[in-house]
Amino acid sequence: MKDTKDIKDTKDLILKTAYNMFLYNNYEAVTINSIIKATGLTKGGIYYYFDSKEAIFKAVVDRFMIDHRENLAKDFGNLEELIQHTIDSVKKKITKMVIENKEFKDEVPINYLSLMLTACRYYPGFGKIGKDFINGMTEVWTKAIKKAIDDGEVHGDIDIDASVANFLQVSSGIVANMIMGGSMIYALDMMDRQYWELYNRIRK
Repeated sequence: MKDTKDIKDTKDLILKTAYNMFLYNNYEAVTINSIIKATGLTKGGIYYYFDSKEAIFKAVVDRFMIDHRENLAKDFGNLEELIQHTIDSVKKKITKMVIENKEFKDEVPINYLSLMLTACRYYPGFGKIGKDFINGMTEVWTKAIKKAIDDGEVHGDIDIDASVANFLQVSSGIVANMIMGGSMIYALDMMDRQYWELYNRIRK
């Protein structure tokens, strides 16, 4: 029987290797044989844990996309605190991805978006998972903005739905900023500026 630590280490190797392969190649280009070659494992070593490429891809998406989503199920003191938390979280996540993929550091956001679109096609139910996540984030920002109005932090006559949409779209615009500015530093700096520009427009 395999040792629990050996199982974890081997599965981690397979998933990390496959994640990088799916991140920087088309889904169709990644095969069981290419994963075997990249990991240095035998075919039996791969099939002991996963019975197909589809199963590996689903596990990769679970590990590196779904499980890494930000959980904002806590209350924030004010809207400014939520904004700062969001900025810090995005920078931390992207910085970690860049450190792990230094040779492709300026391609990470674009490839991550591409992987997300691939998941919509090859991961059954991924679209609903994404929709539920966005709905949850919408509730968090709506609650924070309504509280900010009640507390006098921001103007009371703002369009709440439009403001929520604007804040949510800032982080999703990192790819566009990356293309426009040509570097990760520019993209993250612009994200930071966009959040605070939106906040300054509505605060009292």
